[in-house]
Amino acid sequence: MTGILEGVKIIDFTQGHLGSYGTMLLADFGAEVIKIEEPERGDMMRDIFPKNKNGSAYHAYMNRGKKSVCIDRKSCEGQQIIMKLIETADVVCDSFPAGELERCGLSYQKASAVNPKIIYASHTAFGKTGPMSYTAGSDLAAQAICGLMDVTGHEGTPPTAHGSRMANQFGGLFFATGIVAALMAAEKSGKGQQIDVASADCMYTALEDILVDEMFTGEIYIREGNKSRAIAPYDTFSVKDGYVSTAVSTNAQWEKFCEAMDMPELLADERFATNESRGKNYLSSLRDIIQVKLASMTRDEIEAKLRPLNIPSGPVIKVSEAFESEQLNCRNMIVELEDKALGAVKMPGIPIKISCMEDSLRGSAPLLGEDTMSILTGIGCGEEEIDRLIEHGVIRRREM
Repeated sequence: MTGILEGVKIIDFTQGHLGSYGTMLLADFGAEVIKIEEPERGDMMRDIFPKNKNGSAYHAYMNRGKKSVCIDRKSCEGQQIIMKLIETADVVCDSFPAGELERCGLSYQKASAVNPKIIYASHTAFGKTGPMSYTAGSDLAAQAICGLMDVTGHEGTPPTAHGSRMANQFGGLFFATGIVAALMAAEKSGKGQQIDVASADCMYTALEDILVDEMFTGEIYIREGNKSRAIAPYDTFSVKDGYVSTAVSTNAQWEKFCEAMDMPELLADERFATNESRGKNYLSSLRDIIQVKLASMTRDEIEAKLRPLNIPSGPVIKVSEAFESEQLNCRNMIVELEDKALGAVKMPGIPIKISCMEDSLRGSAPLLGEDTMSILTGIGCGEEEIDRLIEHGVIRRREM
């Protein structure tokens, strides 16, 4: 089976990272994703670093397996063409602030009048409702307003953003999940619906026990860095050749940890008898004891002792080391794709493994406007009409 979403057609207005990761996943699963790009410059992602004179590697990753059609959505003729595309589509995706598609004459109400099964799915920073819905927003702002930055970092340091664009990436998963759920519902009911995903909402759910704890106890959370209030030792330690993280969450694991690390004396110490007592005495004593022990060992030496005992642990590896990771390569998570603009580009593979689907990428990101001719011809536009639309700046095709 080539893709579980084979036959699903998506009209994709998403720009930049926001929304694009979700539609990339859908393309990975076999959906036909048709990007609607501005004729003049296309998706902003095409000009984002890392890039060279031929194009952007970021664009090559986020838009792999998609098609590109250049249409001016703000022109009347452009809107008419887009509505023709919507007539035979399953989903319309966007990442615009509230009201943009409506101003372009492309509202859900108009689309559902010509295609009752159409699904409108939006992924924005703040959602389509509320006082911030008309704001473009950003990944950083989404992390900020949901409380995530306030709980990230070490005690006494300023609020810190995640190392990657986590709000847009995390939101993209919810976005793709919502679309697949709506497609299943449409199959049963014959009716489409609207999906509204906000990165800030998604990251608010990622606060997990911190959110519940503050609501339940009223205690204000203090940034913990890599350690945990609920589990000890749960931390990252400096070792001879870098860092190692470990999470000892039960008394049984604690016994195995002490034996493996040759620290039997800790098992007789009342301060460390339970997870609760280890947590209370972690910063005052336990952390330093473990740090001294691990500082004389390498990452591999520690892993060789803990992994056979099924004690959660792992070396902190650099991004450059991740490319060579045996585990990630075994999972086909480091792949090389031949991009039409850049040539061979290494990128992450498909993170969801499905037994009936090939674990391989569908193809390169599109060149700007490379599918304009074939897509417009497919909805009945003749050669003369296409030439006129190009002359008036309504559409753009790839220049040979």
